[in-house]
Amino acid sequence: MASIQALGSVSKVRGALIFVEDIESELRFYRDVIGLRLLYRTPKFVRFDATQGTSLALIAGGVASTEPKDFRSGGVVPEVIVDNLELAMRRLTSAAVRHEDVVRTAWGQFCFFWDPEGNPLQFYESAFVRPDAYPERISG
Repeated sequence: MASIQALGSVSKVRGALIFVEDIESELRFYRDVIGLRLLYRTPKFVRFDATQGTSLALIAGGVASTEPKDFRSGGVVPEVIVDNLELAMRRLTSAAVRHEDVVRTAWGQFCFFWDPEGNPLQFYESAFVRPDAYPERISG
């Protein structure tokens, strides 16, 4: 019986790529509204520091949508970890960013939102970061 031999193993997922139509506008959104630090850019590629060795990249060639793109029908949503979701939501609201209501769970809270081209993202705050904010959380 033949066996399948692995050619290598995954050591890390580096980050996420988002295909965008207007790279200049999207660069400003991710840098100025979301608060990601720009690492480098070319005319068709932008990479942001997403901390702890991960990154979020924008690549020219996508298609913008005036409506939020439906990630629930099959897609990927970059998750942006925040230490205070309430403050992050104030930032989105003040910039008139489309978002859903915050969902609270025993393990944390999150909110889906969309960039100016309709690409979905999620802010997530872990209950383990601010356990005082989650009095109903039961430790395991």
